[in-house]
Formats: sequence, structure tokens, C-alpha cells
Amino acid sequence: ILLAVVLPLSLVHCTQKPDFEKEKQQLLQLHQAQQTAHLQENAEQFVRQFDENMVMVNKGKISVADRATSLRKFQNYFDAVEFKRWEDLSPPQITFSDDASMAYIIVDKSVVLTTRNDKNELLEESTHFAWVSICKKQADGSWKIVCNVSTNEPPSEQLVENR
Repeated sequence: ILLAVVLPLSLVHCTQKPDFEKEKQQLLQLHQAQQTAHLQENAEQFVRQFDENMVMVNKGKISVADRATSLRKFQNYFDAVEFKRWEDLSPPQITFSDDASMAYIIVDKSVVLTTRNDKNELLEESTHFAWVSICKKQADGSWKIVCNVSTNEPPSEQLVENR
């Protein structure tokens, strides 16, 4: 009798289709949280979205960093810049695996920030970024970024303040 109850229930669960719209909304929230973390220069909030050992591909290099290393790296970066704009140039494109356990997000972003150069002069940098974030659904239903492949145009710089 137990088998007669458990087997049909397990088959129903296995054939249940993912709610792609719900998953898309979760990933769009993750994407929005990235923007908020940048504009608020909150490295902890940003790194919280990463898998424990996230793979990054950038400038011809592949690196794997744990969260503690990523936190230090992004906090140093956020401490050195002030974001003026971190905006999508087009809506993120999200594609799912058939079972919605994996997804990738294609992002096209304009970034404007200020930073100081070696002479302590304030510079404004503008650049165009494009990247793909590969995300994995976690056991608790949340999403984590497991890999990010990023590229950007060389930034244009403009002297804002001379000291």
C-alpha cells in the first residue's frame, strides 16, 4: 500500500514543470541587487550572490575565488571608486536549462564612475560592459552566480578635478 501511494506522488513531482516566469523574476531581482550593491558600494551584498567558489573570466584570464577573497577584492574596488551610473543599455536576456536548475544572464551595461589617479586627481571614467553570468539554482530555491564572463570597451577618462 505504501508503494502505491509513494510511487505516484514521486512521479508527479518528477514530471512537474518549472515555473520559468517565477524563476526569471528571481534572477531579475538578483540582477537588480547587483546594481544596488554597486551604487551603495556594498561588497558584502554583491558577493553574497556568488557561489562559494565562483569562476571569473576577464581580460584573458580565468580565476576562481572563494567568497572571502572576492569580498576583499570588491571592497577594495568599491572603496576606490564612486559610481555615478550603473545602468542596463538593454534588458537582461535570461535563458534557462530545461529543468530550470541552471540559467545564464546576458547583460549590456553602461558604467560611469569617479576615481583618483596617481596624482590624486579626480577622474570620471565611462565604459561599456557586456557579460554573461551563469547561475545555479540552490537547494533552498535561491540562485547563485557560479561563473561570470566579462568584457568591456576601454574606458574613456575625463579629468574632473585637479589637485
